[in-house]
Amino acid sequence: MAYSNVRSRRLFAGSDRLRKMMPFVLFLSGWNPGSAQAQLVEQDVFTTASYDVECTFARSGSPELSCDRFGERHLRFLLGATGHAHILSVSSTEGCCSTEKVLEAGMTWSRGPFVCRYVCNELTCERERHGFRIGRKVVVAY
Repeated sequence: MAYSNVRSRRLFAGSDRLRKMMPFVLFLSGWNPGSAQAQLVEQDVFTTASYDVECTFARSGSPELSCDRFGERHLRFLLGATGHAHILSVSSTEGCCSTEKVLEAGMTWSRGPFVCRYVCNELTCERERHGFRIGRKVVVAY
């Protein structure tokens, strides 16, 4: 699934992060331009109403959810199909968020095995009792 910005008519104009991740996602999916067995990568991108967290769901075989928290310290939260969530520190001057899909306070997003809730400027995403919580002062992966 490709996202485009209707105003600019550019593929992936809604998210520079999504555009930059596409070669990596295609590599992980085993995509080969000459292969008839190339898999399509299912993706969904959303941002929080505070515009400081952007999340990308990707499925090419096993599902994965990654969320970036932008600010003084750029953090990436990863939750795969199995196991605990992970927090990574990212060196980036990239800003957040240009997607048009916004998760407002009190809303829930779900796709595949993942469920995310945005309440009181805090995003919690889980899969089978594993997940992460992203707030302004507290971040936790479990």
